[in-house]
Amino acid sequence: MQPPFHVAPSGARDTQRASALQLQNGMDRARGVELRDKSIRVVFIWQGKQRREKLDLRPTPANIKYAERLVAEIKSKISVGTFDYAATFPNSPHAAESATDTPTFADACELYLETKGRLADATQSQYRNALEFWKGKFGADTRINLITHGKIAAAVGGHPWPSAKLCNNYLIPLRGTFNLAGREMRDVVNPIVGIENSKHQKTPSDPLTIADMERILADMTERFHRQVAHYFTFAFLTGMRPEEIIALRWDDIDWNNRTICVSRAKTFKGGLKDLKTSKVRDVHLVDRAINMLQAQKRFTYMKRAEIFENPVTGRPWHDEWSQRDHYWKPCLKKLGIRSRRAIRPGTPMRRPR
Repeated sequence: MQPPFHVAPSGARDTQRASALQLQNGMDRARGVELRDKSIRVVFIWQGKQRREKLDLRPTPANIKYAERLVAEIKSKISVGTFDYAATFPNSPHAAESATDTPTFADACELYLETKGRLADATQSQYRNALEFWKGKFGADTRINLITHGKIAAAVGGHPWPSAKLCNNYLIPLRGTFNLAGREMRDVVNPIVGIENSKHQKTPSDPLTIADMERILADMTERFHRQVAHYFTFAFLTGMRPEEIIALRWDDIDWNNRTICVSRAKTFKGGLKDLKTSKVRDVHLVDRAINMLQAQKRFTYMKRAEIFENPVTGRPWHDEWSQRDHYWKPCLKKLGIRSRRAIRPGTPMRRPR
């Protein structure tokens, strides 16, 4: 009597199972899953290299679906920078390798700062302070690929910034750090993309009148050392930035052509830096500016250094704070003139024809 159904020999059963497994394997490989006789392998791209990791699971339908979900989750985490290789595959030989290849946030910050070695010392110091702040937010030893867009957005939005400008300034080195790291790890989506600057209200232009200028200079001449009035006279007549004025030297003047070459500026720490516009320029000097420089010669010309100095210390101005706090603000207050920042107080006068 024949059995109710055909039972293939054991060798035939193995062949049928292998054929079915091969067919299923071709279907699942596109999903990042490879099937073996007694296990499953997941396949994905990590840091530009293809990785295969074995799962000790038999290739049953339920286990295959689990492996497909795992691959999808891995790819999703890689795309947003949250994939932790060692946590997902702790026994993999690639776990330690991947941890070594992925820099910490502190390492990435230091590498970025090294690329900015040509910046002024004061600017480098500001960048370093900003990155120290971000280390406190994200953790210095955190792998940079684990810092997500959401974490950055929460850190930016959740901090009580004193001003929008400070927030934007702190974002400059943070963007630079992630942009540099993103070029090193091309399979990681840059989490800083989409983090926008905060909008800050710009103060409208509020220039002084000529009459106000004359009152200010007259009051300074009467109450302070002559060099103070000389400094602010030059500022009014040229419209130069304070950090440019205090860096001017006598050999910058072309007396024959009545110009002064602006090629450097001082940082708030007293060091030198490039101009804000990154462009050397000549500023024309009107008669009154020339006369003021002639009068200033008696104080600093023989020193062959900076044109303007602090009359109290007898040394070149270190920054523009002393001029502002000791002379500019008190003068405006005494004269009843609305307070203004002592930055480019004047408008350059047109060259007379």
